[in-house]
Amino acid sequence: MNRHNIAAGLLVLASGLWGGAAMAQEAGAPLDVREFEGVRYLTGGVGEEERNQLLASAQDFNLKLVFAEKSGDYLADINVAIADSTGRKVLEARADGPLMLAKLPPGNYRVTAMANGRDQTRNATVARTGQRSLTFYW
Repeated sequence: MNRHNIAAGLLVLASGLWGGAAMAQEAGAPLDVREFEGVRYLTGGVGEEERNQLLASAQDFNLKLVFAEKSGDYLADINVAIADSTGRKVLEARADGPLMLAKLPPGNYRVTAMANGRDQTRNATVARTGQRSLTFYW
């Protein structure tokens, strides 16, 4: 193979990679795992594609929070605070969509979510394995 064939092959390969990257962006950028004082979490779920991305990552998190109106419509922009059994805040974040996933150490937690000017609090026990799920309705 001469230099021209190698250069042409690299150009074709590069254009294929560029096209693949463009297609990946069109398919939706992956959600960013965020962190608050060592606690990893994901939030979002606005739209079917983003919701599917979150649910595909759910096995990596042991707490799942869902936010909705009593009518069943999902809610976004929810302030969330999670405290451990000693009252120490382990997570404080704003949920960008109706779903929030968090990876907490096993233990007992107090989860507070605020929407529409009203807050709700639930207790949750998170085990070493499995996933605890809480749904908040306003």
